[in-house]
Amino acid sequence: MQINKTLVASLVAAALSVGIAHADTRSVGTIGSTTQVFTHAAGSFEDTINFSIASASTLSGTASNLVLSFGNFSVLNISNLMVNVWNNSHAAGNVWYGSFAGNTQTYTFNLPAAGNYHVDITGIANGASGGTYGIALSAAPVPEPETFAMLLAGLGLVGTIARRRKTAQTA
Repeated sequence: MQINKTLVASLVAAALSVGIAHADTRSVGTIGSTTQVFTHAAGSFEDTINFSIASASTLSGTASNLVLSFGNFSVLNISNLMVNVWNNSHAAGNVWYGSFAGNTQTYTFNLPAAGNYHVDITGIANGASGGTYGIALSAAPVPEPETFAMLLAGLGLVGTIARRRKTAQTA
């Protein structure tokens, strides 16, 4: 009889935990680049990475579902993996910069100004032991117009010198 009570209690606990959502928030400060790995028990989840940039930047990165399976038995898996990029810190974001979904995705977003941003990652961990994914972010400053002007002036100077040398050699 004791075994039946223990079994019933275990089944009730398992049934109650099925719908629980999991969340993790990480703040990484001003980023050049960062790599984060998240692991979740079975169920839906929403993770947030808060970060800031010092100037207008191009944010690029990759998110990957780290699948572990044996034949048809899935130990770790995530379905509906989606990443959204927002301005401001979570949950004040109100300008959406884009999203992507899938098992492994690479993305690039232009972030127009210095400030705080965040990435929301959602999905459903549906492996027998939940799911794991990794995300890598890198922010590279957008070159200022003066930098392009200096680059063009330098290329023009190199071209002029090369032309003079060529003319001097043929004369």
